[in-house]
Amino acid sequence: MGNFIEIQKNIDCEPCKECGARPVIEQTKGGFMVRCPQNKSHYKTKPGLVNIEDWNIKNKALPPLGNNQNPQKAS
Repeated sequence: MGNFIEIQKNIDCEPCKECGARPVIEQTKGGFMVRCPQNKSHYKTKPGLVNIEDWNIKNKALPPLGNNQNPQKAS
């Protein structure tokens, strides 16, 4: 379709994990989905109701695993 609905700035949305763009809402035949405006292949929610919570879970920046600041040798 190409017509996106911007999500209001006061609604907390994580940026796209791949490119950093703020998500938009796209209307499809199956309902609405939250997706990246830059690239169709980046993560998008399933069509239905607007699910910003799912978008935030999948695009949350997680800290790296391990303790890189204070590595300790196993004894």
